[in-house]
Amino acid sequence: MPDQEILRQLQGKVALVTGASRGIGAAAAKRLAQSGASVVINYHQNRDAAQKVLDKIEDSGGRGMVFQADVTRQDQVASMIEAAREKFSAVDVLVNNAYFPFEVGQLHELSWESLHRAVEHELSAFYNCVQACLPQMAEKKSGKIIVVSTRLAQQPLPRMGAYAAAKSALESMANTMAIELGPLGINVNVVTPAFTLTDASMIMPEAFRERVRETRPLKKHLYPEDVAGAIAFLAGSEANMLTGSQILITGGSHLQL
Repeated sequence: MPDQEILRQLQGKVALVTGASRGIGAAAAKRLAQSGASVVINYHQNRDAAQKVLDKIEDSGGRGMVFQADVTRQDQVASMIEAAREKFSAVDVLVNNAYFPFEVGQLHELSWESLHRAVEHELSAFYNCVQACLPQMAEKKSGKIIVVSTRLAQQPLPRMGAYAAAKSALESMANTMAIELGPLGINVNVVTPAFTLTDASMIMPEAFRERVRETRPLKKHLYPEDVAGAIAFLAGSEANMLTGSQILITGGSHLQL
């Protein structure tokens, strides 16, 4: 069992996880609560799924709240941050995880509107959440911002170019903010998982999933809980000197040609 002091190192902290009703976001919310944080479970449409995440957190003795917000809307994000402050206190940890649907297709065949929309969604969501959390983080001279990206940003696949371009731009924003916000006491890091088994990814054929597993040196599937562990690490005090860093969670597949 983990050392209890380490396990509860987020006691008294407030964490906001965007897109936390399922997948990596849900796993991160549960893991941060296990570390002692009060967790704001952001969702866009599926309140029932978000409520189930909260129920599991509370059943385990944790604290949290659900809040519906489209994080591409600045006014809705501001309302969410204010609600979190009123119920708990200022947000200490921001996990930028919300997923946005994008058009699949070769880049030269996509409309400019489609490509622009993919990039705009990713960047506006991150921008809005940072803008809303920043004043209180800066006042405390402390804060952890964790961006969930994708291995596709460095290792693109055909027909996934809109998503790859959007996440690449997101990573550039995060790296720049690491430089700019560091003097304010705020850490900004990126978690980059490879193909992860979630409800959404289960639409991929089993043959594809097995091929991905076999190409990894560890020969294992990647699950949301594996990513959540890295997020919890970055949120805690053991990562206080990490900023502008990228944690690859790939089972070793990034070493393969």
